Order: sequence, then structure tokens, then C-alpha cells
Amino acid sequence: MFCSIYKWKISQAMDQGKPISSNVKRHLAKCESCREYAEFCTSLKPKFIRDKQNMLEDFDEGMKEKIMAAIPEKPERVSVTGKNPRWHLWPSRRPALIPSLAAAASVLVIVIGLLFFILPRPKQTPPIGQISTLISAASPGDVLSKMESPLEKEYAELKRAFESTSKYLISSLDLRIGQQAK
Repeated sequence: MFCSIYKWKISQAMDQGKPISSNVKRHLAKCESCREYAEFCTSLKPKFIRDKQNMLEDFDEGMKEKIMAAIPEKPERVSVTGKNPRWHLWPSRRPALIPSLAAAASVLVIVIGLLFFILPRPKQTPPIGQISTLISAASPGDVLSKMESPLEKEYAELKRAFESTSKYLISSLDLRIGQQAK
């Protein structure tokens, strides 16, 4: 059940050159699969040494020169994610951008505030939005007579719609209502 964990521990011990722990040795005594894996791992080192010697004997100097000629002098920056490689610089610039924008906004607010307090205002400004000035300008009767009622607007719209509909129906049906047939 836990063989994959024991195999991982065997592999780690072999890679680091450390001895296998006692609990892994107890498991190896019981499990055939893990024992075969441990034997396979111990046989890899001598195989690698043999293969290394064979590879060095068959090494071609001409191939080395071809490979070295194919490598550019100055390597290009290649993006692993497939995105534009310049965009990876954006997060490093962002922390400086936020405080600078905040500073610019605060300077703008301060300048506008100073202009508001420094610039002279006209001495006689009419009070806007005060009900008393509206009432004194016109009497309530005048104001009410100038205002149009929403009911009157609705009645006028319905009357125009009825007249338009009746004219259309009379022209399209041609019933000759009220006229004598000739």
C-alpha cells in the first residue's frame, strides 16, 4: 500500500549516497516489488559508469564544434509562458507606480484647494436654491399658472394618438361612412 513512498525513500537514499533507513529495510524484507526496485537502483551506478566510458570513447570533436557554432554569442531572452518577455518587468515597476500616482493626486488636490481659497469671489452673489428668493420673484399663483399639469399632457397625447389612428383607419379601410355611394 505504501510501496510508492518506500520506493521514493530508496531513490532519495541512492541519489544522496546515504544508507537506507531501518524502517525501509524492514519493508524490503517483506515486499518483493520494493526489493527488486532497490536492486535495480543499486545496479544503475555501475551501468552509468560503463555507459559514460562508452560515450567518451565514441565522442566526436567535429560534433562539439558544430554544437558550439550553433549557440549564439548573446542568448536571446525566451519566455517560458509564451508571453512577451518585456511584460515580466511590469510587476517590478508597479510598486513605484502606485506611490507616484498617489503623490500626483495629492498635489493636484492641494493646488485646487489653494486656488479655491486664494482666488477672489464676487461680493454680490445671488443666493441660489433658496425658496424665499423664488417666492419673492414670482407669486405662487403665477408659478402655478405657468406649470403644466401631467394630466393635461397625458390628455393631449391621447387626443393626438386617437386622431392619428382614426385618420389612418379611415384612409386605409375606405368604408365611406357618412358619404353616399355614387
